[in-house]
Amino acid sequence: MDIQQIEQNTFGYYQAGFHCAEAILQAITEAFGAKEQANIPNMASAFCGGVGGTKQDICGALTGGLMAIGVLCGRQTPDKDLRDVKALASDLRAQFLAEYGSTQCQAVLNKLGQQEHAMKCKALTAHVAGVLAQLLLEKGLAL
Repeated sequence: MDIQQIEQNTFGYYQAGFHCAEAILQAITEAFGAKEQANIPNMASAFCGGVGGTKQDICGALTGGLMAIGVLCGRQTPDKDLRDVKALASDLRAQFLAEYGSTQCQAVLNKLGQQEHAMKCKALTAHVAGVLAQLLLEKGLAL
């Protein structure tokens, strides 16, 4: 699987009815071998549309990506070092912010402009999945 396929899978999950956070979490964890993890994608269900559909908080695509980082690289014991997870999360956030100007759902929607059937959100979510996949590959995770 390559980054383009991850983007296509993310878009496909969104198109099939999952929302932004669910779609990216599902596609990334599948691509990097964690699809058997419990509670994927339902652990992301409350994060759609800026948390609960309010559009007031963090974009669901970014939230789902951050959750995928946690699933793939997070710790299960409190003594594990968090530097790598924090660096990945910070890098994803920085790239998102540089591209979209904000991490807030409504601000991102305003930048995207008019859309039908959330097509621009679907494309954004797929793109963020590609960015995250590249970051994970650079950190040494294998597809």
